[in-house]
Amino acid sequence: MPVANKKKILFPLLAICVGVLPLVLLEGIFHVFDIASPEQVVDSSSGFSGHQPLFSLSEDKTSYVTTRNRALYFGDQTFAARKPKDTYRMFFLGGSTVRGRPFEVNSAFAKWVALELNHRSHSTKYESVNCGGLSYASFRLKHISREVVHYQPDLLVLATGHNEFLENRTFNNESRQTEVRSALESLRLVVWLRNLLGQDVDSYKESSGQSLPENVTARLDEESGYASYHWDPDWKKQVTRQYKESLEIIIKQCKTSNVPLILVCLGSNLRDCPPFKSEFPTELSPRDKQQFLDLFSQATDLADQPEAALNRYEQCLEISDQYALLHYRLARTHEQLGNVVKAKQHYLLAKDNDICPLRLSEQMDNIQRELAGQYGVPLIDARTALESASKDSIPGYEMYVDHVHPTLHGHTVIAGAIVDELISSKLVKPDTDMNVRDYQYLYSDYVNSLPLAFFSNGARRVNWLENWARRDLQMLELEPFDLRGSLAAVHRLLGFDQLEQARYELDKTQQRYGNITQPVLQLALTFQNHGRHQIARNLLEWLLENETDNGQRQQIQYARMINAETMGDRGVAILIYDNYFDRLPFEVNENAPWREFVPDIWERVKLENQ
Repeated sequence: MPVANKKKILFPLLAICVGVLPLVLLEGIFHVFDIASPEQVVDSSSGFSGHQPLFSLSEDKTSYVTTRNRALYFGDQTFAARKPKDTYRMFFLGGSTVRGRPFEVNSAFAKWVALELNHRSHSTKYESVNCGGLSYASFRLKHISREVVHYQPDLLVLATGHNEFLENRTFNNESRQTEVRSALESLRLVVWLRNLLGQDVDSYKESSGQSLPENVTARLDEESGYASYHWDPDWKKQVTRQYKESLEIIIKQCKTSNVPLILVCLGSNLRDCPPFKSEFPTELSPRDKQQFLDLFSQATDLADQPEAALNRYEQCLEISDQYALLHYRLARTHEQLGNVVKAKQHYLLAKDNDICPLRLSEQMDNIQRELAGQYGVPLIDARTALESASKDSIPGYEMYVDHVHPTLHGHTVIAGAIVDELISSKLVKPDTDMNVRDYQYLYSDYVNSLPLAFFSNGARRVNWLENWARRDLQMLELEPFDLRGSLAAVHRLLGFDQLEQARYELDKTQQRYGNITQPVLQLALTFQNHGRHQIARNLLEWLLENETDNGQRQQIQYARMINAETMGDRGVAILIYDNYFDRLPFEVNENAPWREFVPDIWERVKLENQ
């Protein structure tokens, strides 16, 4: 190359280097003196930056805490920088289910795992660090897993899959551009300038007059978000492929770092969650669409004649089997006719054909199971655990407060499945066992320690979530058609401590179905099992007001006596014993589930009378 040409290239490069050198030096100085740390400013990547850590050292360098601007999407967590020798540290990664929504981090299944293990161990302290991010999909979590393997973990628990379709991913250079922008915004010079412009966390709060947003920018957050979802099987395939790739990356990260990993298969609400949006395949002709809609309308009008309605729906199925709401209607109709196996099949198809897919697909569920087998990773089948606790293995409001978030009891079920697997895999070795009473008192003591506004805040968040997901468009689909459905609605209200509304629904249910004492007694027993004694008491009092049969009233009084004793109201228990049992033990087979809580109930109340 001629000398003249070299000079043309070298001089501009030298000029650039001379101009950039002061900036490089200043960036280095900022690093050395810890000036303008990236976590001081609002994370414009919606918490998805791979360059800003989830955890940062505290000022005294003794512990890690959730980085300030990442705490907008994750709950505040802290753990010792140097792990004590007697500590077993677990990191739980996932989305809002892992975080515990609609409730708080301190009631998510990660917390229940630590509570049970600590209750059963005298020599080891079990520590759960919740890394559940609101609306976080698996391809974002690989940044988190890459970070936390350096914090001396004894276990990483991954539960993900519901958020894969929340973002408008186009699979082009957009994600690369986001990474480049995120890297630039992590430069301390850029942070310093953003501070000057008032983009730090504190200034944002002051100028906006409100708290920082809690969710990432999902498609449904946008004005046209709901309308932006359309029939797009190719996009679904690409997202599903990326889901598999992300899980494999996380698995390999753990294998390379020699960190034990457990996968948790999440489930979803099938019975009490209609599909959010239904559309026809683009290739369906206008004539076929009209014929479908005519038959669908006829079936709707025949809702009180399930056999005739089923005939019309099956004719629709011959025209198109990919309309999500059709499968949901078929499921409910089959359920009315007692065909629970077919009902579940169609509930699953309704979920998988949803144009707005906010629930883990069957294909993604299978991917988790296949990868677990391929890489020898233990798998917790939380989905099956929740289904097994549901009527006909079809989960609804009894296990989920909305489309995917478990009830408080649902979280304890998942936690129990995780603990069982940890023990069977010999990853943990607890010192003692627990019986029914131990679990009940563990649950009740912890629930009673929660803030007064805990359940009302949960109800408020569910309302926000349902508005966000346009639940109002499906309300007619959720009209109960049987006693189970009516009591499921009551169950959901009681789960949020909405007692007045629940009593109103109970009154309506009784007017419609007549005597409902036994199923309501069972519902009271369910809440008693969960440690929600006050809820159980309210149900038992409602029963006492509405039941006239002496035999059933004795069962109710027996349950009330057990409930009073477990709540520490010995005086109330004795009054029931004196006034309703004439100081004589009364036992029938139906009492057995209640007797497990206080096997020596008669001895206790008799002693007080001697």
